[in-house]
Amino acid sequence: MSNQPKRKAAKLGRNDPCHCGSGKKYKDCHLPLEQVERTEQMRLHQAQDTLLPRIIEAAQALPMQFPSALERFWQGKYQVEQLDELDTLEDRGAERFLTWFAFDLRQEDGRTLVEQLVADEAFELDPYERRLLQTWTTVRLRPYLIEMIKKGKGVIARDLLSDATYELADHKASRRLESGEVLVGHLVPVETPVGAEAPNYYLAGAAAQLTDDTAATLVAFAELHLADLRRTLPDAGWADLIKERSEIFNHFVTALPTEERDPTIFDRIISDGQIALKLTAASLAELLGRKPPDEEEEADSSPSS
Repeated sequence: MSNQPKRKAAKLGRNDPCHCGSGKKYKDCHLPLEQVERTEQMRLHQAQDTLLPRIIEAAQALPMQFPSALERFWQGKYQVEQLDELDTLEDRGAERFLTWFAFDLRQEDGRTLVEQLVADEAFELDPYERRLLQTWTTVRLRPYLIEMIKKGKGVIARDLLSDATYELADHKASRRLESGEVLVGHLVPVETPVGAEAPNYYLAGAAAQLTDDTAATLVAFAELHLADLRRTLPDAGWADLIKERSEIFNHFVTALPTEERDPTIFDRIISDGQIALKLTAASLAELLGRKPPDEEEEADSSPSS
């Protein structure tokens, strides 16, 4: 499935025939409607800049929940007293934590903070902020592979787990990212360009940027946790894993070297993960619905007919 916008091939002049085939001039047919639509989309684009800080403010108003949330997200590496330093200790670590806290962490009633804010009439928003917020309730921390750079315009990113693709309309991102790199962050839908079938996406808060050799290991790491989740939820899929344990993607990020590449770290991350989750090669294969390792070896060694 692709979420990439599909745009009209050429820009119409005011006096050109309308693209709808009515025979009327563009200015007398769809142009006025599209001008209104562009204004609406511009206001949605502006609303994202004010909405996210308000969501983070709402998260910061719940400090009593930070100790357990920090434990989940950072695995005990940092304490509440260090929250103000986290942006320095980790690359925008406080912002990454608070964004996850708002979008992913389920509160006592089973809803995320974003879901609670949608239903909270006392949470004052303008109409465009509220429209956006309603579309952000399913946003979670996910890993994305950068597939294409559109210089000065944005990037095409593919969800490493679902394979869905998204147009990330972030001009700055197009200058700092490279094809093959991985982003671990929250992509939120915002405005839908005139003539497009899907919205533009933007990064909500900070994202972790990983090197171009991490994608396969990240998926293998996620598979360990999916297998473990299936011990209690036998039919669990990627959506269930993200709903229950999206913080594991930050655990992967923190396990990586920060200064230079170390190819040996990948095997250690997977082996350490198997030990921590008490997964053998056989139990991992069984939980993921794959052939046991010994059967795969036999198949590989058997003579071809």
